[in-house]
Amino acid sequence: MPNIGDTIHGKELGKFPKKLYIWAICSKCGKEHWVECRNGKPFYDICFECSRPKKKTWEVITTEPYEGEIRRSGQIEGYAKCKTKYIWNKCPNCGYEKWRQLGSIDKYFKCRRCMHKGKIKEKNGAWKGGVKHLGTGYIMVRLYPDDPYYSMCNESGYVFEHRLVMAQHLGRCLHDWEEVHHRDSIKTHNTPDNLFVTDASNHNKLVEQVLISQEAEIKQLKNRITTLESRLKYNGLS
Repeated sequence: MPNIGDTIHGKELGKFPKKLYIWAICSKCGKEHWVECRNGKPFYDICFECSRPKKKTWEVITTEPYEGEIRRSGQIEGYAKCKTKYIWNKCPNCGYEKWRQLGSIDKYFKCRRCMHKGKIKEKNGAWKGGVKHLGTGYIMVRLYPDDPYYSMCNESGYVFEHRLVMAQHLGRCLHDWEEVHHRDSIKTHNTPDNLFVTDASNHNKLVEQVLISQEAEIKQLKNRITTLESRLKYNGLS
């Protein structure tokens, strides 16, 4: 173990070979370490760990906020641990309170619902044509209260496209017990000639028949693939 003030060349330490290093003690934490020697004295008074900037640790404030209070993001529970400033804002229209970024409060001082209130269709920035494609393959269409088929919509104002097409074809709203079946089983092919109205029990039977026919077709294709592979193998092509 070297003593305080001992010097050594950097080549022996695996550092810069032409520099001289001295064994010194950190004035901040008291840790002993090799440091570059200049004019017979340590060039740095503190070690490398003490010279690195410490990360700011934020403590979450649990007290109830008041209108106009400003906090850092790290002081708000559930927000990123950074220093972005947020202000507790109250919507002047509906009174909804929420943390909003301080830099955007002059532009967006209302809540999201009040900002988009009255902005329908193309006037709304989130408008996507009023059509949604579900993961199940079906298509839903947005309707509005002045539409004669609005009673078929769900709570969000959307209705399945195939039900809407069939209702428009019949000239009336469909009942809840009425089901619309696709003749070719393609859920996006919503034309009147490809749809017909049935009840739930009959619709389930039709769906089961389609599944059985699809399974039989898949089995037939697998058998054909197996036969072709065996022929190729027999002819030495695989």
